[in-house]
Parts: sequence; C-alpha cells; structure tokens
Amino acid sequence: MLGYLCDKLVSATLVVLNLLAPVEVHVDANVAYAAGDGHQADIYRPNASGPSPVMVFLYGGGWRNGSKADVAYVGAAFARRGFVVVIPEYRHVPAVGLSDILADNAAAIAWTIGHASEFGGDPHGVVVAGHSSGAWAAAMLGLDATWLERAGSSPDDLAGIVGLAGPYATSALTDPLDKQVFSGADPAMQPINHAAGHHPALLLLTGAEDRDVRPSGTVALADRLQGGQDHPQTHIYPGLGHGAIVRSLSFPFSVQAPTADDIARFVTSAHSGS
Repeated sequence: MLGYLCDKLVSATLVVLNLLAPVEVHVDANVAYAAGDGHQADIYRPNASGPSPVMVFLYGGGWRNGSKADVAYVGAAFARRGFVVVIPEYRHVPAVGLSDILADNAAAIAWTIGHASEFGGDPHGVVVAGHSSGAWAAAMLGLDATWLERAGSSPDDLAGIVGLAGPYATSALTDPLDKQVFSGADPAMQPINHAAGHHPALLLLTGAEDRDVRPSGTVALADRLQGGQDHPQTHIYPGLGHGAIVRSLSFPFSVQAPTADDIARFVTSAHSGS
C-alpha cells in the first residue's frame, strides 16, 4: 500500500510540474521540424539574452510509447538554468521501425542546428540528450554518422551527447517487449557496435538500482569507448532506478542525485568549448 501511494504521489507531482512548465519559462509549442504528422517540437527558452547553449532532449518510452508532453518538466528545468531546450515528438513502433525513429530524431536535430539562432540558441553549442530509448537514439545519432548525414547534418556539428539509462546493447534490456523491438534487427542498431572512431563528447549516466535497463550496458559502452581516443564521462547514481533518473532532473526529485547539475556542467563546458 505504501508503495502504491508513493507511485501515485510521484505521478501527481509530475502532472503538476508539467502543467507549470509553460508558466515558468517561455514555450513555443508544436513547432514543425519536418513535414508530416507527428513532426513537431516544443521549445523551452530561458529569460536571458542569447546565444544560449542548446539541448535537444529525446524522451523515452520503450520505442513504443511516450510523448514530449510527458517531459515538459525537463524542458522547464533546464530553461531555468539558461539553456534552450528542444523536445521533439517522433513516431513509435509498431507503426514505424527503428530506422524511422532515428530518421525523425535526426531531422529534429538537424532542424535545431539550422534554426537555433532564431530562438536565442547557439548553433555551435547543441547537445543531444535522451532517457532510455531516447538515450539509445541520442547515442546512435552521435556514434553512427549515417543518420545525421541523411538529414543534412553530422555528429561533428554536435557539442556533445548525454545518455540517461540508455540501452546501448540489447543485453542490457530486461523487458520482453523491449527485447521484441530488436527481434531480427540489424546489430548496427545497437550503439555499442559503433564505439570505434571519433565521436562527440559523451556523458553517460545511469542508476545503480535500474531494473529495466541494466547499468551494465552503460558500463559496457563506456569501456568500449575508452578503447578509442575519446573517453566518456560516466556516473552511476546509488539508489536511482529507471524512472527516478529522469525525474531527478527537476525539483523536488533533484534532491535524490546531482543528475541535473552534472548535465548542466557538461552542457556548459561543451558550449564554452565550441
């Protein structure tokens, strides 16, 4: 009963945070980043003059679910810190495949780079962050140049990649439905298989208590990347589970771990180095 009540309290708090997001910062809602249904983004802007560092945040949902509206609190939290945050909508399995999800997110990122200055952002300071399946997409787009190049951009145009609780290898997945998404998929759809060669700076974050995407996947990608010339930053937060790590990006959940501070520090450093 206590666990049930805690879950209800968490859900209610997130609803309130998402409702408050447009009140706290300026939001440009449903801006088209490409033609067609479902290709819109919400843009969260700080109350400060630019050019500001830019974060494209890709929400999670097991490739099958989720919405930009679910993580409005993330956009507001980082806009309050002085960042421009772009949260794109994208299509889901089973209506489309993994390659279509990557194509949607690549188009959103390329659009952001091309239009960042129009909403006070620095086009040379764009960091792509994501949670869960969104972290998978962020890592794929940063490590495999194919997708951004098709969208008219390149990983070289990015200042950095941030992954929260990312399934960078299918071995990290525990949910049978998540595993099914990759049934018969090309191994090239796993970020860990693109760890060789040059890539943007990476920040890999996970929770030690994650039971949905094992932390071992984050460790495995970090180990593989450390064999190259660019070493990622990695943090494993004690006590955090799969959902808790993304909730910790905003108050009051931010008291659980310095996740938001670590990301802000990384984004600011990437921006200043651009």
